[in-house]
Amino acid sequence: MKEKVDRHKAIQEILGSSKISNQEELRSMLQDRGFATTQATLSRDLSALKVIKIPDDEKGHIYSITNELPTHYTHLEESSPLHTCRSITFSHNLAVLKCMPSYAPSIALIIDRYGLSEVIGTIAGDDTVLIIMAESVSSEQFRDLLISRLPELRSRI
Repeated sequence: MKEKVDRHKAIQEILGSSKISNQEELRSMLQDRGFATTQATLSRDLSALKVIKIPDDEKGHIYSITNELPTHYTHLEESSPLHTCRSITFSHNLAVLKCMPSYAPSIALIIDRYGLSEVIGTIAGDDTVLIIMAESVSSEQFRDLLISRLPELRSRI
């Protein structure tokens, strides 16, 4: 168990100080620090640490630890995951938010971090976020709520 804790700490240090764009690069840096790990273990570690990929001007996409993200997104750059949203459709208390491939987990995290009482939960795929809304919320109310909290979505959903 201590090795896992130490490996997680090393991953956090590496991601906090370097721009890492893929698991092989991270695995190599961990190996340089004395941690021999498999790709499967590294995937589980990244999931446990809630690491996501975010856009980066130099490397395309890099890993980021989610607790390093701001809790309120008010002045986002064009590279924000929210700028990849394309549409939202509703069915009863379900909302399906479509975005560009690979951005759904980041978008779901942003929605989850707001802790909205109108949202029961989110499920992210690759390019789709399923949002389960409270029964009492209409699709119009929810769209308005998203736009008021995340103004970047105004012209996108």
